[in-house]
Amino acid sequence: MSNSAPTLHAAALRISVLHILRAAGFHSTRPSVLDALVNITERYLLLLATSTASHALANHNSSTPTLSDIRCALTDAGVLLPPGSGAEDAWTERLRPSDADYDAMAYGAVRKDLDARRHDDADTADVRAFTEWIAGDKHKEIRRVAGQLGEDSGSRVAGPGGAVSGHEDFLTALKRRNKPVVDEERWAGTILGREAEDRDLLIEGGEVESVNEWSRRFREKNGVRRKTDDVEGDTQIEAAPG
Repeated sequence: MSNSAPTLHAAALRISVLHILRAAGFHSTRPSVLDALVNITERYLLLLATSTASHALANHNSSTPTLSDIRCALTDAGVLLPPGSGAEDAWTERLRPSDADYDAMAYGAVRKDLDARRHDDADTADVRAFTEWIAGDKHKEIRRVAGQLGEDSGSRVAGPGGAVSGHEDFLTALKRRNKPVVDEERWAGTILGREAEDRDLLIEGGEVESVNEWSRRFREKNGVRRKTDDVEGDTQIEAAPG
């Protein structure tokens, strides 16, 4: 199996898609269907990321997105559905009474305040619907299945045989189940374990035992010296003056 980043990301996303299917009530699926759903999810996330970056460059010429850029990307992808089209919003603004019109009305200040609140509610209706879904039961069920609910949530994850277990995310449970056959040292140097310690690479079958020693002898033999006084801190190799 390849250890490349795309393969790792696809494998991690595969687990998330399985949790979503379980939360939706699907307890089995064909591998081809699962692969198709993972591919669709990959493309969807890539669309959100590239669209957010495009809006950031177009709005303020920066690679760091803001909440407005993310909202525009979510709207482009269909996550947020605005209440009206651009033409409808433009006509609403044109037909809105001016300050002079409100002053000429009875209780004009009250009407102006009510219209402003109504406009703000309509403008943020899609965002409120999205946040309500995030805080709602459907998303909570996905988190429960994945073991992401906190201890104070009152929910527990169903274990083998229907037994109820305490709070434990799926990754911790997976590593615990594989602990008898997979040593903890095997995770070292990966995102699942601690950072690997730097060690000298030994070379067998010759006088030189390490790459560093071979590099030193090579420079001495060929009259090459190493220079590290680059402005950007990069290491440069140049020939020694003969």
